[in-house]
Amino acid sequence: MQETIRKDFSMHELQGLSRHQFAWQWLPAMWQAGGILLRVWEDAFSIEDMDRGEFFLSMSVTDRRIH
Repeated sequence: MQETIRKDFSMHELQGLSRHQFAWQWLPAMWQAGGILLRVWEDAFSIEDMDRGEFFLSMSVTDRRIH
């Protein structure tokens, strides 16, 4: 999870940040405050649920390596 002041991202831009496959979710910044960027490594974790509100992001994940 990373705080950012960005308003938007492109999937191409986000996928270029790593050679691994990640699931991405973000909340845009409002003026110069806030903004959240959340990523989950899909090889290691399975996303069970995602929720996005006006001021929050949440993900429920399970570790694929435990099973």
